[in-house]
Amino acid sequence: MESKSIYQELDKNQLIETFSTLLDKVSPQMVISLDDERLTKKVRGVMSIELLSTIFNDFTPEQIEIFDAVVEGR
Repeated sequence: MESKSIYQELDKNQLIETFSTLLDKVSPQMVISLDDERLTKKVRGVMSIELLSTIFNDFTPEQIEIFDAVVEGR
């Protein structure tokens, strides 16, 4: 059975745009100085935030209202 990564659900073009924007804000030397483990951790962090930002795409307005109420403690 083949394992599917949750990151495969991300829009690749949007992800490229996000990384491009982020890389414009740092020096190339900073990125080059990161070891593989640290770079992988940072990339996964960005991808996780992108994935979480899509969580509401499939919510109905009622579901969003319920979510907001729970988060606000209503």
